[in-house]
Amino acid sequence: MRAFFEVHLRLVITVWVILMSVLGLLYLMNYMKFDSLMSGVVSSKLDVISSSLDTSIQRVERLGIPFHSADNLIEQFDQAKARESDVTAISLIDNNGRVLLQTTSAVNSPTPIPEDVIRRALTSNEQRWLYSDDTKLYSGLQTFGDFNNLTGSLVIEYDKTALFGVYALVRLHLLEATVVIFLITALIVFIVVRIGFADVANVLKLIHSYSSGDKSVDGKKAPDGSMSQSFAEQIKQSEEMKAQVSAELERLQSLSRNNTENTKDGTEVVK
Repeated sequence: MRAFFEVHLRLVITVWVILMSVLGLLYLMNYMKFDSLMSGVVSSKLDVISSSLDTSIQRVERLGIPFHSADNLIEQFDQAKARESDVTAISLIDNNGRVLLQTTSAVNSPTPIPEDVIRRALTSNEQRWLYSDDTKLYSGLQTFGDFNNLTGSLVIEYDKTALFGVYALVRLHLLEATVVIFLITALIVFIVVRIGFADVANVLKLIHSYSSGDKSVDGKKAPDGSMSQSFAEQIKQSEEMKAQVSAELERLQSLSRNNTENTKDGTEVVK
């Protein structure tokens, strides 16, 4: 048991920590990928709306009719908004960021558009642009005049709170899958380490037993060819060698004492 805590448990915990880090990173990457995918799907639907409205806007500009007087264009804005229940506003701004036409309110009191959205709409290098924050998704299409000059942009505001339920469900499924994968992999790692490092535990037991004063190390109990058997045989050979060296030292000491006694006896006889 002590060998288990000293070797197996530490190694298993290390592998578990690494596994948790990898799975946590995969969880985050998959969630970000899903968020990007959903934004792309919503953006595709909004692009269809902006394309249809852009055709009507160009027709009104060619006729020279003021936007606030183009009843047909205002009606098309309202119909486009009605097709998508999560679209909260469709606006048309000029190249100075002023609202020219909007579905949610009168021109005199338009719903304000965030400065970051206006900046993105008028400075984007792409005609179709996208801006997203925590609760809103803004999609639009830049409009150009006869000399290919930027005249403004369509701004479609989409309420992302309608997707929060889907996001929560996806997070739950991702978390469930991550936990299941971790538990299964953690069990496999535990079994593999427990079996694969069993010989190391036996070696530690031999070392602990030998250091505790138990010199009767038996390598026959260990599997043939295992590291613990080789280690036990080396300990046994070491003990046999020590015993031989001790016996030889005792024999030499005995001879030395005998020679010393004989020398003393010879000296006394001479005297």
